[in-house]
Amino acid sequence: MSPTFFSTLIQGSSKRAIALYLNEHGVPSPSAYKVQKGLPVSTRGYDDPMWGVRMIHSILTNPTYTGDLAQGRSRVKSYKVHQIEAVPREEWVEVAGTHEAIIDYETFDKVQALLQRDTRTSPKGREVHLFSGFLKCADCGRAITRCVGKNNNVYYSCSTYKNRSRTACTMHSIKHERLEAAVLFAVQHQVHLAVSYSEIVTQINSAPIKKSQSYRLDDLIAAKERELTKITRYKQSLYQDWKDGEITQQEYRDMKADYERQTSDISAVLTRLNTERAELANGVDNEHPALVAFMKYQNIEALNREILVELVDYIKVYENGNISVKFKFADELRKIAEYIEINTTEDTAVAG
Repeated sequence: MSPTFFSTLIQGSSKRAIALYLNEHGVPSPSAYKVQKGLPVSTRGYDDPMWGVRMIHSILTNPTYTGDLAQGRSRVKSYKVHQIEAVPREEWVEVAGTHEAIIDYETFDKVQALLQRDTRTSPKGREVHLFSGFLKCADCGRAITRCVGKNNNVYYSCSTYKNRSRTACTMHSIKHERLEAAVLFAVQHQVHLAVSYSEIVTQINSAPIKKSQSYRLDDLIAAKERELTKITRYKQSLYQDWKDGEITQQEYRDMKADYERQTSDISAVLTRLNTERAELANGVDNEHPALVAFMKYQNIEALNREILVELVDYIKVYENGNISVKFKFADELRKIAEYIEINTTEDTAVAG
């Protein structure tokens, strides 16, 4: 039953809808099943014989279904207050691959990302609306919410403007039909791009020689390394400046902290750039996850919740009714584009 929970949520059902369906179809909850089998039942607050949102959420966030052992997900609040509280995931004890998985990591991760979105439904609603949790106001950054006007016409507007203050933001209104058509077009375009990339990558990889040196990355890395060397030199001379009385002790501390912050930031950028250069050296094939994700939908003619969950990070709505779609795998596709450019552009650099 658990795999169905995950796929049903991805396809657009709410946690409440899943619980209602199970109760209406007489599927026993875990505690009810134990009672039927004469097994001991927990008395820690999880002994409700009916399915509920809390129970569904607990299953959907449990990595045990991926084959990993997860312990310490809840605890008693105190010896005085015998109330169960959830434990942050970073405090769980997890051991990978302890038993057979019934959910793959990719599906589990999709659901975790989805649960972070605001996907509330109306009290009687069972299905999560198509764009629920994906829309952002391009100006204030808050959610764009679904509204129903006259004649049941569906449109979307900024939640700040609608619920908080009409002076803090503007309406950012867009009709459902226009939004759906625009997002579908954007997805189709991205799918077409992925197909094109895959074909070119196949041609490149069939050639006897493949190039992997990115002058852009080389220049960026060299510039950051020079910057790091300069800051390290400044930091080394700082102590002597303080001893010589050129700066105060407080100035020394403030400047030292600032140089350390800059050093940390630049080191992080260098790590990312070197990783990207190493990945480029390994090449690209047409089984790259970014290409596979989009190429699954080559014949897409309509949007559904599953497509948005897999491909889209968020959608910004502008005051003029335009939109921009932030796709997942954007960085990966950019790297693939660079690999293609390197291998399809003639070298024009002249040694000098």
